[in-house]
Amino acid sequence: MRQILITISACPTFANTFSFDFAKAAVENEKLGAGDVTDFLALSISSTDYIGHAFGPNSVEIEDTYLRLDKDIEDFLKYLDAKVGKGNYLFFLTADHAVAHIPGFLKENKLPGGTFDDGDLKKELNAMIESKFGLKNIVVSLQNYQVYLNTNEIENQGKDAVAIKDAVIKALQVKPFILTAFEPGKINAVTLPEPLKTRFTNGYNVKRSGDIQFAIKSGYFDGGSKGTTHGVWNPYDAHIPCVFFGWGVKPGKTNRETYMTDIAPTIAAMLHIQMPSGCVGKVITELVK
Repeated sequence: MRQILITISACPTFANTFSFDFAKAAVENEKLGAGDVTDFLALSISSTDYIGHAFGPNSVEIEDTYLRLDKDIEDFLKYLDAKVGKGNYLFFLTADHAVAHIPGFLKENKLPGGTFDDGDLKKELNAMIESKFGLKNIVVSLQNYQVYLNTNEIENQGKDAVAIKDAVIKALQVKPFILTAFEPGKINAVTLPEPLKTRFTNGYNVKRSGDIQFAIKSGYFDGGSKGTTHGVWNPYDAHIPCVFFGWGVKPGKTNRETYMTDIAPTIAAMLHIQMPSGCVGKVITELVK
């Protein structure tokens, strides 16, 4: 049976259409779906990401983008029906993230939220450490809601690293936009709601993670007054599409929580092949015939 796997990662305006034109050219020139071996075509649609960041999820600009994207997907599916044949291709659609509301929208609708600046927070923490411990520029970086300290300098100066970390945690915890702060390696002793605690645990890397992790309240993010961002666990950002269509798919839907990591083992199960060696997901059994 001829097969072709198509994936879309929904991440200006006419860039989507151009991307689908490239996809059609790849199918034509690489003769995808024409042989006995399953082919795989991955297509990243980035206009939704750019426009979502610039204007937010409630804007007329993003509405226009998705209306155009819907027509582009319709056109591409009709092309595949004609070129490869109905039932001869599997199409699945997902995304890397959603998007947070623009701070102005939250304010206008009297919803909690706002922004903070990592750079300002870094300066404030360094000033506190210098005042209390006599060390300059100990906070070397703030990223991904983690604080990285110059632990070598702390040790060289003979200062108490535990006391410095405790002081940073206390300074962070009084911030109105921060839910809590803690040392990642001591997360088992921290009271956190699920699934937040599990996600922090899974994301911890002893060699690369920061010295202190902080969790922010919903509606807040590091950024300015214009545009929006991502990077939080909350449903408005972490809830993404997972749509399968075509070959081998059982029609229906499920409200069970599934994950991006479930896609690879599901595809492998449908193809009757071994799942990837680093796979941590589970097969979405509801969609398999």
